[in-house]
Amino acid sequence: MYSFSQHIAIVLLPLLLSNVLHMIIIKTAIFSTIKRPISQKLFGSNKTWRGFLVVSLVNGLLLYVINLCCSFYLSKAFLLGVVLGFSYMLFELPNSYMKRRLGIASGAKARKNSFLFMLIDKTDSAFGVNLVYFLLGFITFPDALLLFAISSSLHIGMSYLLVQLHLKKSF
Repeated sequence: MYSFSQHIAIVLLPLLLSNVLHMIIIKTAIFSTIKRPISQKLFGSNKTWRGFLVVSLVNGLLLYVINLCCSFYLSKAFLLGVVLGFSYMLFELPNSYMKRRLGIASGAKARKNSFLFMLIDKTDSAFGVNLVYFLLGFITFPDALLLFAISSSLHIGMSYLLVQLHLKKSF
């Protein structure tokens, strides 16, 4: 069994780095050939195949390297990283779908219930990743709740920082 700090290194560190790299890729237009919306109608133009591929694969690679460097002895670390990266991206889709149904444009903020949408936007992926990590048996339910609180707080803080660094358009 892993300590809570090891769970943070396994789950949050690679996701943090893969998402920052993804923001840099978006800003520099790298891999623009795969910047195709998954479904413009359902999720808008910002949810792309590039995001799914980059975050999933880079997250897998980063967890593989972290596993080697920290001797966590995770079997299939790359696969776990890919699954967690994919989960991160997948759990962003319901919020995007709901916003499109309500007529909120991609990248735009909700005018009505804006705090609720901001809260969902900053916690949806953290919820999904922690749920999958828990369901895979890596963490206890109380620790999953704590990891969710930490990852949601980190997501809020990183979003603010990325906006300040002009790597992200809006909070």
